[in-house]
Amino acid sequence: MSRAVTRKAHRWRAVPPAFDRWRAVRSTLTFGLCLGAVTAVAGLHYGVFAAIGCYVDAYGTRDPYPRRGPVLGLLCAGFVVTFTAGSLVAGEVWAMTAVLAVVAGGATLFVHTLHLSGPGSYFVVLVSALAAFLPPVGLAETVTRACCVAIGASVSWLSAMSGRLVRPYAPEERAVSAAFRSVAAFADTARRAAAVPPRGDSSAARRSACTAVHAAWAALEDARGRGTAPAPRRLALFDLMVRLEAVFDTLQNAAERGGDPVPATWAPWLRASAAAVRAGATPGSPLPPSGGSAPAPPNRAGGTPGAPPPSRPARAPRAPRLPPRRSLGAEMRHAVSSASPAPTVALRVALAVAVGTVLGWALPLLHPAWVAVGAAASLQGGPGRQPSQRVGSRFVGTVAGVAITVLVAQVHQPGTGATVAVATVVHGVSRGLPPSALLLRTLLNTPVALLLVDAVLPKPDLAPLAAYRLLDLTLGMCLGMAAALLVRGVPLRRVRAAVSVAVAATGSAVGERLRTGTFHAASEATAWQRTSDLWTMHASVPVEEIRATGTADRLWPSLLAIRRLLCWNLLRDASAPAPDESARVGDFLRALSGAARTDLPGSPGIGSALSRVPRTPRPAHEPELHRRLTALRSALEDAALPPPATEPPRETD
Repeated sequence: MSRAVTRKAHRWRAVPPAFDRWRAVRSTLTFGLCLGAVTAVAGLHYGVFAAIGCYVDAYGTRDPYPRRGPVLGLLCAGFVVTFTAGSLVAGEVWAMTAVLAVVAGGATLFVHTLHLSGPGSYFVVLVSALAAFLPPVGLAETVTRACCVAIGASVSWLSAMSGRLVRPYAPEERAVSAAFRSVAAFADTARRAAAVPPRGDSSAARRSACTAVHAAWAALEDARGRGTAPAPRRLALFDLMVRLEAVFDTLQNAAERGGDPVPATWAPWLRASAAAVRAGATPGSPLPPSGGSAPAPPNRAGGTPGAPPPSRPARAPRAPRLPPRRSLGAEMRHAVSSASPAPTVALRVALAVAVGTVLGWALPLLHPAWVAVGAAASLQGGPGRQPSQRVGSRFVGTVAGVAITVLVAQVHQPGTGATVAVATVVHGVSRGLPPSALLLRTLLNTPVALLLVDAVLPKPDLAPLAAYRLLDLTLGMCLGMAAALLVRGVPLRRVRAAVSVAVAATGSAVGERLRTGTFHAASEATAWQRTSDLWTMHASVPVEEIRATGTADRLWPSLLAIRRLLCWNLLRDASAPAPDESARVGDFLRALSGAARTDLPGSPGIGSALSRVPRTPRPAHEPELHRRLTALRSALEDAALPPPATEPPRETD
């Protein structure tokens, strides 16, 4: 129901992702076809440019096909345009600096705005920098090279979309299946925690489950078109996610309130459902078996703990009830708004690449493009790690890759056939590795890059080139770290603004629900979008900091409390309108929103602002709403939710 963050938010996984064999095979065939065919027709020199276009296959692997197609198409065009721009300004240092800085900043904004899965703007900068630092050529040669890049990018686009012919809903199904598995792990953890006195801690499993559920909603949101009816399979997945939200909400209630343990039958049912969804089927039972006296999952959040599951579950909200997705123009406006981390990130990358370009030109380096590329690499493209951690992994991987290349070069100088074969196989294997294997990916990519660059340079010599690659990349990474220190992370004013906007939008959605007694599509969708933006902020803060500040951990309780309030709003049954309660709750949440702008959750500043906020409303016949409103206030004030076995503190009249 809301778009993901830079899919970089999904950090808490119980089991590390496995090697993706299908992606490895697909990338190997695509890369080998482009590099081999163009080399056979025009020579290895042009085959390398086709191989550069194949770097498109690093992006979009988790995006649903309706969104993957147009977004990857734009990226393919971006590869060709940035390569051409870099080639046209080759040899002109200040023109190169301006072009590469604009490319780096613009590509970073593009990736952040469209939440494209992949290594950030790293490969866009790589393509443009390689072209800019090659010896200048004429317009006809530039066009020829750009056409080779376009061939590689186009074939990679076709490869990325080929799965649509076999499993058109596979990305969404994988995301929904992962959500079921994560909730099953949370159910197991919560049951074990309840069985061991004093009650154990299940917060890590809860966080992982919440992240996976958010990712599944993001995948379904990304699959929605504008003005078109959703496919029946996506409607079924949407329905499953609403029911999973009900189960997850019940599990969280049980973990927060204590009481009866979660039935042992729930986790197996959730895992069986995950397997069915992954296989393209729909689980047979809409609800897990209740088992004993444990709280059964309601079909709406208004269900009471201990009640048996309904014999005929009520119809769940369907995707068409939501308004059209946010337009590209709205996304771009949000990307530069005060609640987005993207401008700071783009500025930092552009600054590092610009300085790296000037230094690469001024210093006597063999292939100076790697200075600018290294600066970009150190600031993005890592699997949720801080810049210092990314630099460490890339440096160790580069050292190992250079050492292997130099050792091999001492005994064997690869010919054209060996270069094509080795580059193809290693590229495919690296694409099959999980994103978390940054060190191993760098180790494999380094020999491939050296082989390709060696084929393009006028006087190839692999061993010195490898040594200079290490020197150039190290210098670039140092520049990236310096830029990270100069432009520090995400400004706190943007973090505060994201919290405030999410609370305000949630207040509008809850107020409309109370005022009308029914689901209000526009306000509900806006609230989920703002919560998704806050999720993006929560994920962006730690990966843009040199030293951990704990800001993301302080945001998490508020993010979870906002989401819990929205789940109550989504899953609640229709009821009689309550305009007076709507006004009181709306005023309260607007006051919380204003307080959130003063400081970070848990800080003295926001505590002082909250002391002037009226007491939490107690809507008649809505004790659950009062509990969740109190939890949100507590999360903002203390940056922590109540202990698992206790109710939120009650206020005195």
